[in-house]
Parts: sequence; structure tokens; C-alpha cells
Amino acid sequence: MSQPIALARLQLQRGEAGAAADLLGPVLAAEPDHVTALVLMTHAQLALEKPELAHEVAARAVQHAPGSAEALTALSRTLTALGRHDEAIAMAQAAVARQADNPYRHNRLAWALMEQGQRAVEAEHAAREAVRLGPDEADFRITYAMVMKQLNLPDRARQALHDALRIDPENAIARHELAAFDVVHRNPFALRRLARGVTGLVAALRADPRQEASRHLLDAALRQFLVYTAIIMVVFAYLGWRVSDDSAGWARALAATAALAPAGYAGYFLARLDPVLRSYLREVVSRQRAASSAAALALALLLVATVAPAGWLPVLLGVASLAGFAVRLLTSMVPRV
Repeated sequence: MSQPIALARLQLQRGEAGAAADLLGPVLAAEPDHVTALVLMTHAQLALEKPELAHEVAARAVQHAPGSAEALTALSRTLTALGRHDEAIAMAQAAVARQADNPYRHNRLAWALMEQGQRAVEAEHAAREAVRLGPDEADFRITYAMVMKQLNLPDRARQALHDALRIDPENAIARHELAAFDVVHRNPFALRRLARGVTGLVAALRADPRQEASRHLLDAALRQFLVYTAIIMVVFAYLGWRVSDDSAGWARALAATAALAPAGYAGYFLARLDPVLRSYLREVVSRQRAASSAAALALALLLVATVAPAGWLPVLLGVASLAGFAVRLLTSMVPRV
């Protein structure tokens, strides 16, 4: 039985939960009370997003080995997945009581406390203890970073993530979380930061192509850039429309600014992206045919407005403003893929 167990453990480490479950099935058919197989099957079923089945398996493991810290930890994970947070914390605490010198037990307790949502200070203590007992484990640093994030201490969270990357430079989760700090902000002019964030997301995807969270956030970040670009166009086109009846000269100047400012804004951002990211951005734009058509219409109207007779300006700039607003709306509504 030892060989299938070892192979299943390896498959779980590789992220192949289905293959691990297939290996563990015959083991449990022959030995239904094999605690190690039950614990590994619990982790496999959780990875396969089957928390009810995982809970059933973990409960069997604890029933057969009530003093097993590993089984209690597995049961705690299933209870968290089922939203039974107080029970999850109790199981994690029981595991810590049995193996107080095992950093993995403290790490699980930290996650259970975090998921409960109102015990971040206790989670910080548990996460810090895991780091103290396992200073060379990147995952414990990531847990600590997540606790700091929940406590709204971003500088300490970033430092913990940098520490995780020093231990494991290819850690996709640490790369994703660091990039998220740069992407999830509300300053439309922090383009250097946004470019750094999307570059970090690409690095996270290279480290682990299965990171759907990184892929979705990358798409969201690029759409955010496109939305900001559209807003700049709308603002200047609208200002031009407002003054078009009083000053044709100012209206034409604002029309030129509405056409050139987004180009400058986009150029500054694109200059900070590598060629692969520029290519991906083109893919994002190509998925948005309606938004691209509206942008082309707005740009054409703005360029015409720079040389058009004064009487045409209100209509040209008004329609350009509406087209720019349509770009902003359509871009933000594009579904994630």
C-alpha cells in the first residue's frame, strides 16, 4: 500500500487531484480505515471542489484516529470549505494542542481564524508562530501576508510576500498577491504601478499556468487601463462641446487634446510593457469589437472637429463625447474569459 500512497501524495503536490483520488480509491476499498489514505483523499476532494465528500472522508479519518493531528487538520479544512467556521477553528486548535511544534498546524489555525472573518488578531499570532517554527517555508509567509492584508497593514503584507519569494522565487501565489497590490488601486495616473502589476501577473501565470485568479485579474487590469483611456477622451470631448458655442478656437484645441491625450496616456503605459504583454493587450482589445468601433468613431469625429467650421463643432464634439462614453461603458462590461 505504501507505493500508491506515495504516488498519490506526489500527484497532490503536482496539483493532479483527480489522479491522486484514482490512486487512493483502491487503497481505501481494501483498507477503509487507512488514516493516511483518508487524509490524502480529503485533500484531493477539496481540490476537486467536493467539500461534502471531503468532509465525509475526513470525519472517517478522525473517527478511526481521534488523536491524529493530521486528520484533525484535514477535517478543519473541510469545515472551513463548508462555512462551519467555529467548528473548523475548534478542530485546528485541537490539532495544535496535539502537535504544538508543527508549523503546519499553526498555519491551518491561522487560515481557519481568517476565514471566520472576525479573529484576525488571533490569526496573526498563529501565522507568526508558523513562520517561527518553519522559517524556510514560503507558504507560511504567504499566510502571514494574508493576515496582514486582512488587518489592513499592506506594507507588512508586501514584506512577507517578498520574503516568500526570496525562499521560493517561482511561487505563483506570492507573485499574484504582490501584483494584486499594484493592480487593485484607484489612481488612474499610477501607470507605472499598473504596468508593474500586470507584469507580475504574467510572471505568476508563467510560474503556474493554472492560476485562473491571475488570468482574470490580468484581464481586469488591462480593461481598467482601457476604461481610463476612454474617460480621458470623454472628459476633453465634453469640455470642448461645452465651450463650442462660445469659442470655436478653444473647442478645436480641446478636440485635439481629446484625441492626443489618450494616445499619450496609452503610449506611456505601453512603453512600460514587454512585447508579450503588448500582444496580449491587443487580444483584449480585439475581443471588444463594439468598443473598438465606438473608439474609432470618437477619434474620427475629434480629428474632424479640429478643422471643421464653427457651426459643426457642437454636433461633432457632442457625438464624440457620447461615443467615448460608450467606449468606457462597453469596455467595463466585457466578460472575463
